[in-house]
Amino acid sequence: MRYSEIIKTLPEPLKIPDARSKIRQNNESSKIIVLDDDSTGCQTVHDISILLDWKGPIFRETLFSEDIFYILTNSRAYSERKAMAINRDIAKRLKASFNPNKLKIISRSDSTLRGHFYGEVKTLMDILGPFDGVIVAPYFKEGKRFTVADTHYVLENDELIEVNKTEFSRDPVFGYKNAYLPHWIEEKSKGLWKSEDAISISIVDTRKGGPERIKEILLGIQKGKPVIVNALCDEDLEVFILGLIEAEKNGKRFLYRTAASFVKVRAGIEDKELISPPKRQRGLIIVGSFVNMTTIQLERLLKGGKVNGIEIKISNILNSYRQYLKEIVEELDNKLKKSSVAVYTEREYFKIASESELKVGEKISNFLSDIVKNIKGFPEFIISKGGITSHVIAERGLSAKKVKVLGQIAPGVPLWELGKESKYPGLMYVVFPGNVGDRDTLLEVYKKFTQ
Repeated sequence: MRYSEIIKTLPEPLKIPDARSKIRQNNESSKIIVLDDDSTGCQTVHDISILLDWKGPIFRETLFSEDIFYILTNSRAYSERKAMAINRDIAKRLKASFNPNKLKIISRSDSTLRGHFYGEVKTLMDILGPFDGVIVAPYFKEGKRFTVADTHYVLENDELIEVNKTEFSRDPVFGYKNAYLPHWIEEKSKGLWKSEDAISISIVDTRKGGPERIKEILLGIQKGKPVIVNALCDEDLEVFILGLIEAEKNGKRFLYRTAASFVKVRAGIEDKELISPPKRQRGLIIVGSFVNMTTIQLERLLKGGKVNGIEIKISNILNSYRQYLKEIVEELDNKLKKSSVAVYTEREYFKIASESELKVGEKISNFLSDIVKNIKGFPEFIISKGGITSHVIAERGLSAKKVKVLGQIAPGVPLWELGKESKYPGLMYVVFPGNVGDRDTLLEVYKKFTQ
């Protein structure tokens, strides 16, 4: 379908003056906690903390001092069983520390529908519920992911492509068959819901009925039913959330399972200009993502960025981890003295039949983080490509426990400032999602530091 043709058939977006300000005012009596399944979910917000450690005193300190913050679970990197255990632990800590009725819980996941949908949602419902409904909102403007007629799409040029016809649906761990969200919900919920259980908030509901229509629909939701939010622009989310707030004022409770755009609007965070960082000379770029766009971006960086490259052989990681790590660290330290360096995994994903996809992926991420942990050099900035890669490097390689999201350095690409406890206090750390941007975006982000 053509995006330009679809929007001609729909009402104009309903633009409510000062919508974000009104949302913020209504948030004053609540606390928004974002449980993020990988490190890229902060790609729409700014001036917000992210916890990588929820077991130490930093958790309670943040819970009682900040009205919105992220807890980075990295659960997309793990099995469903481990993902459920992580969410269970966090949910129990939240419930023991704070009144659950005053918490707004966002289970942030991938805008292309990958992740432990059933395991995480069910766990949070069991511990922090009961909830009247589960808001399902995968819309993500910065990544060109849109939902219309209850179907989720990726926009390429002017073409809306059903997400089940993209490479994301063929993910070896989180693959799926349906872009029509009622069917996707049934497919992924292991019998918890049928497609007919899903309630739709249509574009017409939002643009013609406004917050009052949203409130009316949500007041009728009960027994934890899934609620699909159709959206083609941020204004659609603003209208929906203003109606959602009114329903919650009337006693309704909802759990949110969403992509990154929902977090920004639900918190009432205003948009901010892209960041132009201070100029630096020698940076470290680490590329772990295997999606096709990342490979294209890497090729453009190596060709046009005056960057030394080090390719990581996955077979060497699996067969001679320690010796290979020593060799790569030594090579990287030598090259980092002279120029920026890109460390990247070989582009053909190498699988060992005796090990699961997730286990191999975990070893690769650990290897990349151990490189950062063991280098003696001091990069002036770090760009990490891939959500899981970025989390493991921050937590394991850089010993970060709490970071600050400064904003975005490119659309959908967050820039962090590392905390004082990390290996490089105050270092600027770019968390670059694997599937965001066009062919030159990685090169452009690199040049923002160096030119």
